Amino acid sequence: MKLTRTNLWLAAVAALSLTASCSQAPDAEKDPMADAAYKREHRAEGYREAQRSNVTRQ
Repeated sequence: MKLTRTNLWLAAVAALSLTASCSQAPDAEKDPMADAAYKREHRAEGYREAQRSNVTRQ
């Protein structure tokens, strides 16, 4: 019985932490600045690295 309660508690904590970690993108029509900031924060790391580099093509 105690093991069942522990497993149920752990499952509930995991479910809550997963739903809390997901963020909803703001509506671009209501707040364009918030949407742009959200997109900047959630860019892929490779994209950020490419923007930082000063590599030129020859």
